[in-house]
Amino acid sequence: MKRHIFALICLICLVQMIVGQTQTIRSVLQPYIDRGDLPGIVTIIATPDKILNIENFGYQDIANGKRMSPDALFWIASQTKSITAAAVMMLVEEGKVNLDEPITTYLPELEKLMVYRVNRDDIQVLERPKNKLTLRHLLSHIGGTQGHPGVQQQTDKIDCLPLNMSLYVSAMTPLLFEPGERWAYSNQTVNIAGTVVERVSGMPFEEFLQKRIFDPLDMKSATFWPTEKQLENLAITYQMDENGKLEESAIDILQYPLSDRTKRFPDPGGGLFCTPVDLLKFYQMIANKGIYNGKRLLSENAVAEMAKKPTDFSWGLGWNVLNENTLQHGGAGGTDGVIYINEKLIALYFIQHKRLPKIYEANQAFHKVVKEIYLK
Repeated sequence: MKRHIFALICLICLVQMIVGQTQTIRSVLQPYIDRGDLPGIVTIIATPDKILNIENFGYQDIANGKRMSPDALFWIASQTKSITAAAVMMLVEEGKVNLDEPITTYLPELEKLMVYRVNRDDIQVLERPKNKLTLRHLLSHIGGTQGHPGVQQQTDKIDCLPLNMSLYVSAMTPLLFEPGERWAYSNQTVNIAGTVVERVSGMPFEEFLQKRIFDPLDMKSATFWPTEKQLENLAITYQMDENGKLEESAIDILQYPLSDRTKRFPDPGGGLFCTPVDLLKFYQMIANKGIYNGKRLLSENAVAEMAKKPTDFSWGLGWNVLNENTLQHGGAGGTDGVIYINEKLIALYFIQHKRLPKIYEANQAFHKVVKEIYLK
């Protein structure tokens, strides 16, 4: 009798453990939705060849009662940077660009770049940089370029200039420090790298991404300009009103309408929109060392190069290298992606917000439970 009771207890514990695991991500994140802290979330746990877990919580459009979906369209913001870095590495592999060649080899417009320096009298002066700016500097945010220089800084929009005009603004905007001297996160540093892709490939930046990355990965939703049809499925951005209630918000640093191809321009540092299920394909390719669905887009060496970080800096080429086993990149709208290299595990988190108080707490709770379940 005691054996039967013991066996029953073990069975109950096993069932609770299994149920607990399948519900863990939901049980951690659902309370944020129920309390009205967050609007809607999509999470995906995957390997290079399959989805292990996919969850969706809350709403992508609260007013219309539209529940969140893995096929909702998100502004992925700075996660665009990792895709831009992959585009650069394709040209590196083809021998068309070199990561350590002076950037002026490809963009002579930057020949007269200056850098801010403080002289012996403690006066800020402009001088020619001692170190040559390179693609490696740019993609790892150690180039010294300003965040959104010149005109872009005045308009507070990242999509208001075509890349060829943005380049001239960069040429007239001094570097904040000597290339390679220290780290400073910057959209413009990646935009310059995107301009190299455009110049060297001989095709518009968005066309290069479409032909070399989006089409091979079947990322049908990826775009700088969501169509009116796509916008019907947009995950709306939310902020808190003065009463602590969620309210709709525009994406402040983008121009509207988002579908306008005449006034809005590609921003390699932060302009892409994509669905979670499509962005996963890019992460699967990186996690599988350059291969997706049997097709090789990047060499294993190229992916390894992206994951290396310059001495004393945490960033590799288009990725935040948290440690030797972990690549990460997030976006200003709340999206986030992590690749655990050795385990070939991907953890993606999607939300659209503007300065919601609980956003980072929820994100950290998600990644904590992912480690507990999948990285034991």
